[in-house]
Amino acid sequence: MDVASYQPGRWRRFYDRWCSLTSLFVLALSAVVIAALLIQLLDQDLISTTNIMHKTLASIGAVVTAILSSLGLTHASHSTNLAHDDSFELDLAWYPPKPSSITNLTAVFNSTGVWGFIFNTSHTPDEQYGTYNWCNMPHVRAKEYPQPPAHYELVYVEVIHRHHLRTPYSSNSFPTEPSPWNCDDIALFSYSSPLTPASPPSKPAYHSPFTSPLNPFLPSPIGLQGTCAFPQITLPGLTDSHHHGHDLLSVYFPLITPSTAQFRVTNNPITSQVAGALLSALLPGTNTNTNPIITPLLIQNKETDSLEPKYPCPFSRELFSAIQSTPEWKLHLSLARELFAQLDEISGVPSTDSGFHVSFDHYFDNLSAKQCHSRPLPCSPTGCITQELADSVYRLGQWEYSYLYRGSQQALNASVAGFGVWIAELLAHVTEVVKGEGGPVKYRHNVAHDGSISRLLGILQADEMHWPGMGAEVVFEVFKLEKRYFIRVLYGGQPLKSSSPMLKGDKNGMIPVEKVIGYLGGLINLRDEDGITRHDVGEMCNAPVAA
Repeated sequence: MDVASYQPGRWRRFYDRWCSLTSLFVLALSAVVIAALLIQLLDQDLISTTNIMHKTLASIGAVVTAILSSLGLTHASHSTNLAHDDSFELDLAWYPPKPSSITNLTAVFNSTGVWGFIFNTSHTPDEQYGTYNWCNMPHVRAKEYPQPPAHYELVYVEVIHRHHLRTPYSSNSFPTEPSPWNCDDIALFSYSSPLTPASPPSKPAYHSPFTSPLNPFLPSPIGLQGTCAFPQITLPGLTDSHHHGHDLLSVYFPLITPSTAQFRVTNNPITSQVAGALLSALLPGTNTNTNPIITPLLIQNKETDSLEPKYPCPFSRELFSAIQSTPEWKLHLSLARELFAQLDEISGVPSTDSGFHVSFDHYFDNLSAKQCHSRPLPCSPTGCITQELADSVYRLGQWEYSYLYRGSQQALNASVAGFGVWIAELLAHVTEVVKGEGGPVKYRHNVAHDGSISRLLGILQADEMHWPGMGAEVVFEVFKLEKRYFIRVLYGGQPLKSSSPMLKGDKNGMIPVEKVIGYLGGLINLRDEDGITRHDVGEMCNAPVAA
């Protein structure tokens, strides 16, 4: 199909036309009834006439509801037949983020520091908790948790967050690195064990990296040296992961048991490394040496994984590429030429290395990994990368992620196509809970990446978009109030502020579940066809992008 300017939910036009025709029918019928009531008023007292009006309008409402239901056109029927229906007008439009120093390119270049953000420690003092900390982002924990009103019952939770502190990716290495990264304080286990009781058990075994003096071949790139993998979760990252799990347990402990919790990772080993540390805190009663309980980590095929995400989606990829070809993107690269030249001279990165110069991603990752692990910024015979230069990189990285995932009008469609499958999976979980078909699982936990969280925040239209740092967390809470259900979305441990009117909650952050499913489901055209849940992400991903 031609998607020159793709708009999710376009298949609702038939639905909207029927609603319009039905509304006209109701208005005409109401006019007839009112005229009849005026005539009746001449012969009846006021109380009798009022009773007649209530009975007549109730009958009309029942007839109209029956007509709409038979056509499958009520909000409830279109939103997977949920328990209660709030009237709302479905709005799938993109809304710009709130203007800030991050969205203002002039302020980004002319500022100093990084707006009070933290880049040099995992620890945030309690009195500052909630401050952006790239090394260890704020998350749900008991001290700051916004307690819901007592009459709301928490029935389901789904957590998704980025992995924790790691070494840099090898692709982000400088040609010459000042010191090696050694991870001799961590064991990377890699073994298989049969699950059948009759089979002989395997013994845990871990990788122990070493270099041979007889092997003349150096790894590529030669810059990053040491016993660590690039990437791998470091000891501080494992510690942060354990604390993260402990903090989540302090709030959601009634829902988290070996039989009610599920955990999912991507094919990148660093998410499994984080999961192991999380599990030791989330399921503390299973950590016995005599009879350990083995916890499965759900994982999809590496070529089609929806969590990382890795499924093929040319439409999303081309849209993000188009965003990086806009005048705004080109302008920020042009203004940063002098900064790039200074960084290149000190780091030794060739100015022709496109990976380091299409964005600040590579420099950002390399420098922030060093500072989060209390390593000095690099120097060379020509000088040192100063904190001022590093802060400039961090500010520009924040602008890039804000523009790429929220600032551009194409960002919503790019994120919906690229992360829509996971959205469909999330909505399936929520719908099962609301219908009473959720089974024993009350808590799901996804360990993902910054690309996952960025796309999700783009879909949720976060009012203030940052580059999601280590451990950046989004939580979907489902509450029950009598026969109604509500969703609260938390980011950084607090109710998410969204630019979309569809995701604006009450003072407690509560949003009727119909609105959340209507919005997220509308973006991917989630629907029920003969008892089978379907969506249009596959069609979106293969749609052509207009030049």
